[in-house]
Amino acid sequence: MIQECPTLSMLRRPLFSIILATYNRGRHLIPTIESVLQQTCSDFELLVVGDGCTDETEQVVRSFKSTNIRWINLATNQGSQSFPNNEGLSQARGRWICYLGHDDIWAPDHLERLAAVIESDKPDFAISGCIFHGPADSDVYYITGLFEHTDAARHHFFPPSSIAHRRKVIRRIGTWPDPHAIAMPVDVDLLLRAVRAGLRFASTGRITVHKFGAGHRYLSYLRPNADEQHAILASFDEDSEERVQRIIDTSKREGHFMAMQYSDDYAIYEKGQLFQSNRRSKGISLPPLQPLTERTVIKQSDDPRGLDWHQLEHGDRPFRWSGPNPRPKILIPYTGHHAHIALQIVALAPDAKPQDLSISAGNEPVTHTAKVDADGTLWLCFDASLNPSDYTVITLHTPLMFCPHNLNGSADKRRLGLAVADMILEPH
Repeated sequence: MIQECPTLSMLRRPLFSIILATYNRGRHLIPTIESVLQQTCSDFELLVVGDGCTDETEQVVRSFKSTNIRWINLATNQGSQSFPNNEGLSQARGRWICYLGHDDIWAPDHLERLAAVIESDKPDFAISGCIFHGPADSDVYYITGLFEHTDAARHHFFPPSSIAHRRKVIRRIGTWPDPHAIAMPVDVDLLLRAVRAGLRFASTGRITVHKFGAGHRYLSYLRPNADEQHAILASFDEDSEERVQRIIDTSKREGHFMAMQYSDDYAIYEKGQLFQSNRRSKGISLPPLQPLTERTVIKQSDDPRGLDWHQLEHGDRPFRWSGPNPRPKILIPYTGHHAHIALQIVALAPDAKPQDLSISAGNEPVTHTAKVDADGTLWLCFDASLNPSDYTVITLHTPLMFCPHNLNGSADKRRLGLAVADMILEPH
């Protein structure tokens, strides 16, 4: 059964229906909604559609007391934006449909720019420029959505937060797909169906979307945070244009400008495989939680970890380099009270020393020491309080990072912090 607030007046259709799919983001949803309410174009309705939310999200949405906002909550969690997006489509009244990720931010002129290109170019899809922000201080910025020729839609990915399409488009290409039934991501599937149908795309030519992809932020659903969103929202009163231009310049220098192209490899994946992998990276699907009762060794694995950790490598033992996020996280799937933890360090950045690092367990800083075994193996050791009823997240801070390409001209252009192999936990 769908739960929703009283309906708005049906006397007039707004230009835009904005569908904001969300799941248990609670108070961290506030800056995203504020970015909508601060739009210079007010001809919209905002449908916040919960994917079976069980937290404070409803109270947060209702606290805005805006007649432009409707709250809808699916009866059960479906685990994908497809289902709340489709529910939003069924209730939308606007002539054009927009989507907004629950951790993304729109610049104040976003809808105004979309309305202008809709009026001038008469497209089926209006696309705004978008910055994919990597994790804070990672210096990763991908730019998409800036193009002149509609053929760009055949090759370049545009995130839902940058999309507006005519309401009737869905009747032609169908609704959002079930992620378990396809191999490719659901937003890619929707866009490619539109391309194959011959629909026209036009760009606003302006960056008005700031995307903070949950899939790039390891465990982002397990430990949600809105610091980046609040910061970008506050920055719109400052040097927005200059800052955006600096980001564009960085993106071009790093080869990340209009570089988010469709993969040719979707066929190698099973249906739902990428969907499940993304859920693990976000911290939605997690390993079983169990009590720590004895000394336990956690071997390094190849689980997806966003931009916190690079792919698994094999030397004397399996290990992973951190990066490009300078604050990579480690999941402790054990409950308890106190534990002694030792991280096996395979390598550090050149000139980095163990004392340059800092570590926190949960939100509490911990003091660590470096120990070297007789065989030369380096361990970072520290005591930490475990959550007695939930997962504990360890965060490392690696202020010194490096790129092998810059050191020796190798083909490896990754940004690296430290390489970690085994982790040993001992209750105490």
